[in-house]
Amino acid sequence: MDLRTIIQAHWGIAPTQVQVIQEGLINQSWWVRTSTADYVLQQINTEVFKHPLELQQQLVALSKSIQLDTLVPLQYCKTHLGSALIQAEDKTFRLLKAISPSKTLNEVTVANAQLAAAALLEFHAALGKLTLTNWRPPIDHFLDIDLRMQAYQSAKLSAPLQRLALASEAMSRIEANWAALVDWKTLSDQAERVLIHADPKLSNFLFHPNGKQVRGLIDWDTIQYGTPYYDYGDMIRSFCSYGEDADEKDGLFRADIFEALLTTFAGEQQNLFTAALGVITVQALRFLTDYLNGDVYYKVQDAQHNLRRATNQLELATALQAYWTTTRKRGQ
Repeated sequence: MDLRTIIQAHWGIAPTQVQVIQEGLINQSWWVRTSTADYVLQQINTEVFKHPLELQQQLVALSKSIQLDTLVPLQYCKTHLGSALIQAEDKTFRLLKAISPSKTLNEVTVANAQLAAAALLEFHAALGKLTLTNWRPPIDHFLDIDLRMQAYQSAKLSAPLQRLALASEAMSRIEANWAALVDWKTLSDQAERVLIHADPKLSNFLFHPNGKQVRGLIDWDTIQYGTPYYDYGDMIRSFCSYGEDADEKDGLFRADIFEALLTTFAGEQQNLFTAALGVITVQALRFLTDYLNGDVYYKVQDAQHNLRRATNQLELATALQAYWTTTRKRGQ
């Protein structure tokens, strides 16, 4: 598949360089450089996003209507024929203008985390000013905690014996902490439902190269109605760790970042803890479920990748819980 030819034929852009972007668990992306501007080409995973045209139409409308104070909104490029998407070799592509100059961070300081949290609150405020009552969830039941729990139970029944054996320790840990899922479901069901980003992980925040300003919050594919506590919890999950692929033996939890985020976010602190612990545990459950199902959802590097990711998230949950119930409690 010649990406340069696809870009030239559909968007009339002549790339000087097309480079794969490694970040991202679902869609595949490429950095597209030209003599005058930079772009991002994305191949949409239609196994995950079942209605890509409808999704893209929503996102284009959002990009034109959202009013952000300091953040740069995403800008989608129309093709020669005015389309938001193109089909090439049975694959679905879209093109966006790159937010330049900018960079993603692999690790953050307290100041970086505070800037990102403020950017998320700005994004929430901008979404809250829009009237989008017909917004369709991009992934059905994406925030449905019950469904995640049921999917795990189903995966246990159909998983190969070898994978069940290798995952036995992780499964025992998940089930021993089932209460965290139940508590998070209770909070989620009772909380206000508004439009949220639903994937505010570290790699989706674009910083100025000096690290002192957030330029954009990207990857809008998951925007949907849900509780803001989900975004707070997922941001804590991402920013307070060293990544989903980090070695859990090296220690994963960053208390300084956790305290910075709690201070910046709006919300009752016990609810923020419940959301963070719940979102982390759900993510462990999702990785473990995908492992038991044979790695059908997330991109993996080897047969044990999802199991390692699940163990990583379980270690992060354990560290967060220990900090909340011991160190932090003693300091109050």
